[in-house]
Amino acid sequence: MGKNIAKAAGLLLMINICVKLLGFVREMAIADGFGASSASDAYLVAYTVPYFLQTILGYAFVSAVLPVFSGLWDAEESRAEANRLGSSLINIVGAAMLLLSLIGVAAAPVLVRLTAPGLAVETAELAIRLTRVMIPSLFFMSVGLVISGILNSRYRFAAAALAPGIAALGVIVSAWLADGNIYLVALGTLLGFVGSWLLQAGDLAKSGFRYRLVLDAKHPAVRRVLRDVVPILLGLSVNQLYTVLNRIFASSLDAGSISALNYANKLMNLPLGLFVAAIITAFFPALADLAQDAARERLARAVSRGLAMCMLLVVPSALGLMLLDKPIIHLLFERGSFTAEATVVTAEALFAMCPGLPFLAISMLLIRVFYAIGDVKTPLWTGGISILVNLLVSLIFVESGGHIALAWANSAAAAANALLMAWALARRLPYLGRDLYRDLLLIAAAAVAMLLVLVIASQLPLFSAAVGKAGLLLQILLLIALAAGVYFLALRLCRCSALIDILGELRRK
Repeated sequence: MGKNIAKAAGLLLMINICVKLLGFVREMAIADGFGASSASDAYLVAYTVPYFLQTILGYAFVSAVLPVFSGLWDAEESRAEANRLGSSLINIVGAAMLLLSLIGVAAAPVLVRLTAPGLAVETAELAIRLTRVMIPSLFFMSVGLVISGILNSRYRFAAAALAPGIAALGVIVSAWLADGNIYLVALGTLLGFVGSWLLQAGDLAKSGFRYRLVLDAKHPAVRRVLRDVVPILLGLSVNQLYTVLNRIFASSLDAGSISALNYANKLMNLPLGLFVAAIITAFFPALADLAQDAARERLARAVSRGLAMCMLLVVPSALGLMLLDKPIIHLLFERGSFTAEATVVTAEALFAMCPGLPFLAISMLLIRVFYAIGDVKTPLWTGGISILVNLLVSLIFVESGGHIALAWANSAAAAANALLMAWALARRLPYLGRDLYRDLLLIAAAAVAMLLVLVIASQLPLFSAAVGKAGLLLQILLLIALAAGVYFLALRLCRCSALIDILGELRRK
C-alpha cells in the first residue's frame, strides 16, 4: 500500500505542477488583457460563486463519496449497485445544480450586491451580466466533482486532477482572443468547465461504470453522502470565505484592489496546491486506516510526520515569496495593462498573506485528520472563530490599512484556525507532537540561515542590477537555487527526519 500511495502522490504532484502552471498562465493572460482594472474586478466578482463552490465541493464530494464506493467495486454482484448509486448521485446533484444555476441567473444582482456591495454602479452592472454568463458552470462543475469522487474510489486519479487544467485552458484561450472584451473571457470560463466535465465523464465510461437514468434519493448510501457532505462542505469553505470577505471589503477601496488581492492569493496558494496537496493525498488513506483501527499512538505519529513534511516545504516557500514578492510579481504579471503600480499593490498584499501560509498547510492536514476519526464538528467551530477573527481585523483596520489590512486579516484568521484545531486534536491524541518538535526547530533554524543568505545575496550586483524579463527570470532562479541549497544542506547535516522521510519516498519510487 505504501508504494501505491507514494506512486499516486508522485503522479498527482506532477499533474498539480502542470495544472498550477496553467493556472498562472491563466492569471497572466487576464492580467495582460485587463490588468488590475474595473473590468477584471467585475470578472472576479462574477467568478466568486463558481470558484467558491469549485474549491470546496471538490474535497467535500471526494471525502463523502469515496468511502461509500470503496467496498462496492470488490465484488462482481455489488457493481450493479455501485452503478445505480453513482447514477443517482450524479442525477440528484445535476438536477439540484441546474435549478441553482437558473436561480443564479435570475438572482445575479443580489449575488453581486452580497459579494461586492461597494462596487461602482458601472462595474456592478458589468459583474451582473458576467455572472449570468458564468453561473451555468455550476452544473458542469458539480457533476464533474461527483464523478471525480467515483473515479478516485476506483484509484483513477489522472482525469480528476487534470480537469482544472482544462478549465484554465478555456480562460487562457478566450483571454488571448478577447482583445479587451471581458464577455469573451466569461464565455471561455463556462466552456472550460464544460471541457473538464467531458474529460471526467469520458474516463468514467472507460472505468466500467454504467450510467443509468435513476433518481433514488431514499437509498441509504445516497442519504449518507448527502448528510455527510454538508458539514464537510462548511468545514472546507473557511479559506474561501476569507476570499469572499476580502472582496466585500475591497469593493469599497480603490479600483484594482480586488484584483491585487486575487493575484497575491493565487501566488500564496501555489505551495499549498503543489506540495501540501500531494502530501495529504499520500497520507489520507493511511490516516483513515489508523483511525478505524483505533491505533491512536500510531495515528499521532503519522500526523506529526505529515505536519513536519508540510512545514519542511511550506516555511521556506513563505519566506521566499515574502522576500522576492516584487520581482516575482513583476516577472509573472507586469505586462500589457498590468502596470508597475499594480505590481507594488499586489506585492504588498502578498507580503501580508505569506505569514498565514504555514498555518493554512496545518489546517489542510488537520481537517482531514478530524474527518478520518469521524469528527466533522470541530473544524466547523474552529473555522467559525477564524472567520470572526478575519471579520474583526478587517473591520478595525481596513480604513487605515486598505487592501494590506485585508491580507493581514487572512493571515490572522489562518493562524487562529490552525492553532485551535491543533489544540483540539492534541486533546484527542495525547501523543501528538512527540516526534514533531525537533523537526520544527531544525526547520526554523535552517529557514533563518536561508533567509540571511537570500538577504545578503540579493544585495550583490549580480542580483540587484536592473535587467529585462529574461535576466530577471535568471536572477530569481539563481536566488531560489542558492536558498534551497543552503536550506536543504543545513537540514541534511542536522539529519532532519522529515527530509529523510521525503528522500526515502523518492528513492522507493
